[in-house]
Amino acid sequence: MIKEAVILCGGYGTRLGSLTKNNSKAMVTVSGKPFLEHLIIQLKKNGIGIVFLLVGFKKEKIINYFGDGDKWGIKIYYSYNPPECETALRIFYIKNKIKNNFLILYCDNYSPFNLNKIFQIFKKKKSLITLTVARKKSGNIKFIKNSNITYSIKKNLSNDHVEIGYMLVNKNVLKFFDNKNLSLGFYLRKISLKNKISAYETPNSYLSISDPERLKKTRKIFRNKKIVLVDRDGVLNKKNNNFFYVRNTKELFFNDKILSVLKKFPNYKFICITNQAGIATGQVLKKNLIKINSVIKKYLKKNQINLIKFYVSEDHYKSDSFYRKPNPGNFIKASNEYNFLLDKTFYIGDDIRDVEAAYNANTKCFFLQKKINSKKTFNNIIGGSLYSALRNHI
Repeated sequence: MIKEAVILCGGYGTRLGSLTKNNSKAMVTVSGKPFLEHLIIQLKKNGIGIVFLLVGFKKEKIINYFGDGDKWGIKIYYSYNPPECETALRIFYIKNKIKNNFLILYCDNYSPFNLNKIFQIFKKKKSLITLTVARKKSGNIKFIKNSNITYSIKKNLSNDHVEIGYMLVNKNVLKFFDNKNLSLGFYLRKISLKNKISAYETPNSYLSISDPERLKKTRKIFRNKKIVLVDRDGVLNKKNNNFFYVRNTKELFFNDKILSVLKKFPNYKFICITNQAGIATGQVLKKNLIKINSVIKKYLKKNQINLIKFYVSEDHYKSDSFYRKPNPGNFIKASNEYNFLLDKTFYIGDDIRDVEAAYNANTKCFFLQKKINSKKTFNNIIGGSLYSALRNHI
């Protein structure tokens, strides 16, 4: 698995004006921490143990703060080049220090990610590089089926995606690099023409601190809103053992064992994401579903549990709707509407589809069952007790 990462953090950050007059862009604060620290924490959570910081302007700000990385449980190495140095040249100067395949990040972008998902594409496609791409009307990536891409150095309207960093790189790529002052994009274009670049399309949006407007939005979303995601049947209430669906309030019985834990966190907000295919099959009336959810919300409120919204997929169980679990649509919708980061919360579920849906949304899952019956490999399950998960992961 991937254990090394490189973060490009050497530029001036001039678009941030006075914030970077005497400070590195990577050190601009977001939610009480330098933005770079959020990236390092994110890498640590994904199993990265070695980070190379390619520093430039105001390098001492970064070096004095992060030191050798011991505080974060990782090893940090530094490479300095003047701010005018292009990104590919910065990487060229550390090519003999990188021992294995590695990850490249930009110091001003952030998106929830799961390294295992990118690695699976990287391995399957036998790529030299696997990019992480997000949808954008005018981007530098044309995303083709089967994870293939064409890369443009300049953004244009004919491209429907943009690469956001989080790129997984085969160490042999470094053989292409030389000591010319060129951008990383130059080599990405060159390698893409050899059909050696693939891409992982993230379902999540991405954040940036590259200019004041984006920084303002990023700061807003990074605020800890203490939001936890929960399934309904099997978590908030007991499943109907006589019928597949809870069809009315007479068949509604609360899962008080779980609720007794949730009520210990009165300052948290809970969002319920649930499949209710009984609507599509005709086994549950829409008016009854509305009433059931209303009763659940009132009962939880009575027990000091703040359930703020239901996100319901009414699609048929045979549907491949983006909003039906295990697809992540309602996770993405909730995070966009309530402005929170999916990798800074988790989902409480009792079905393998819950684990998979959380995995697809790039969030963690606290799985209420003892075993997972699946041939797929998931690395997003939180261990321990539900109480400790709520206390330690929000």
